[in-house]
Amino acid sequence: MNSSSTTINEEPDALSVVNQLRDLAADPLNRRAIVQDQGCLPALLALQYLAEYRANRGKMKGELGMMLSLQKTTPPGETKLLRVC
Repeated sequence: MNSSSTTINEEPDALSVVNQLRDLAADPLNRRAIVQDQGCLPALLALQYLAEYRANRGKMKGELGMMLSLQKTTPPGETKLLRVC
């Protein structure tokens, strides 16, 4: 068993959760369910908190596709997260 897999009694590490969510969200058929899930959407709001810490902004800006995706999906007037980054 590799280090990124978990047993039934273990909690997955944060990176595993993020990677799994990214992989699931890559499939357009999963996107509605992800947003409707009571646990997923609030977790995604953590991006704003992470971006508020100035030292994180450069890394977040450099993440492949992050800024472009946010710009495409954020309506005008609702770009607080984008301005923080």
